[in-house]
Amino acid sequence: MLLNTCRSINSIKKLQIVYQSLAKNIKCRNYIFRKSFHSSSKCSFNVKNTRYNNVDNFNIKVNTDILNNVILYKNDSNSDILYKVISYGWIIVNGLLLSCTYSPKYIETWFKDISWMEYVKLHGTNFLYFSYSITIGPMTCLLLYLLNQRIIQYIILHKGGNKVSIITYHLCKRNKVITLPVNDVKTLISRENMKNYLSVKIKGRPFFYLLDSDGKFLNKKLFDYTVGRSKYW
Repeated sequence: MLLNTCRSINSIKKLQIVYQSLAKNIKCRNYIFRKSFHSSSKCSFNVKNTRYNNVDNFNIKVNTDILNNVILYKNDSNSDILYKVISYGWIIVNGLLLSCTYSPKYIETWFKDISWMEYVKLHGTNFLYFSYSITIGPMTCLLLYLLNQRIIQYIILHKGGNKVSIITYHLCKRNKVITLPVNDVKTLISRENMKNYLSVKIKGRPFFYLLDSDGKFLNKKLFDYTVGRSKYW
């Protein structure tokens, strides 16, 4: 009887030792897992947010006090020709549609006591085309005119690194030049995260300017530290 009791006590002690060792291993593994998980998440964040890390977090010093003008970005493609062909083509088509659908009867029957439905039925679909060409047509032409000025062709950093010139396409002339301080221009995302276009915001101007991915960044570090640097305004 006494022998059986001693054996049961010894088996209980062995089970307690095994349980304690398993509990320690589980705590250690959980700690290692949590540590590796948090460190890996930080590393992935640092890799994605390249603009902030390269400039703000790691304090990489780039000399912006340049002695001569430097071209940061250029786009030598002939895409401006396509934009101009589309714009001029639309203006011509809209003008032809306006002249072909116009009729003096539109004004003569305007003063008659008839409803809108009767007025449209009287003049048919030509009146609808005329209304479209006189309202939506000019608005579309204006939109195409502004779009041509939003595609960036060159970005030039001036001597001293305090000013930058943004050269865009233009519908009526070869290009348009905008010169402003570096702190008044910024990109919405980092250069390395761009896909087809990179949005550029100019302080005090509505809408955005666009950098085509087909262009070339001739001085990437200097671009990231000047135009591509994050600015809060």
